[in-house]
Amino acid sequence: MLTKMDSLLKSYEQQFSVITASITARTATLNGITKEDKKCSIQQIVRELEETKDILEQMELEIRELDTASKNKYCTRIESYKVELSRLEKEFKSKRISNGGEREELIGDTDAEDVYDQNQLLISNGEKLERGRNRLEAGYQIAIETEQIGNNILTDLNQQRETIQKTRNRLRETDEQLSRSGRLLNRMFGRIIQNRLAFVGLIILAVILIIITLYIKFRKSS
Repeated sequence: MLTKMDSLLKSYEQQFSVITASITARTATLNGITKEDKKCSIQQIVRELEETKDILEQMELEIRELDTASKNKYCTRIESYKVELSRLEKEFKSKRISNGGEREELIGDTDAEDVYDQNQLLISNGEKLERGRNRLEAGYQIAIETEQIGNNILTDLNQQRETIQKTRNRLRETDEQLSRSGRLLNRMFGRIIQNRLAFVGLIILAVILIIITLYIKFRKSS
């Protein structure tokens, strides 16, 4: 059964696959389309490249909460995705400048290219700001959840400390009661010994008196 985090990471991987497939398809057609279509395709490819980078950054942020085994597994995947993204970027740059296409665009329509680059930069910066804001919100949510977990742990520790303190107090009270009981038993045992000694003494005294009485009677009769 997939956890919430596994489902989220798999959705990121699916998005990455869809976007990289789109980049590959658009890059393959760059040299066979009109100049205007090429500008639109280039703009879209640049936007999609930024989206893939953002997805990988978000995945790196999310896997911090995973256990060691899962984290290592996704780190390996992310590295392979980065390699694939680097390959797509190189292929895109190669296609863009092949057959003198980019040089011709700069020579033939410099002003239009400048406007396009400025618009592309504004769009890219706006998207980066939005993604940065989303990452900050995600980080803030993680910080809140971490703080709540920490507070719960502190509460549990305080409860355990109170339980230990109560148990220690009960043990101290039990020890005091055992000490009092021990002293009482010692006194009782001492009294029993005294009573037995007195009883034995009385018996010995009675025997002596009987012997003396018998002796006196025997002498008188003789």
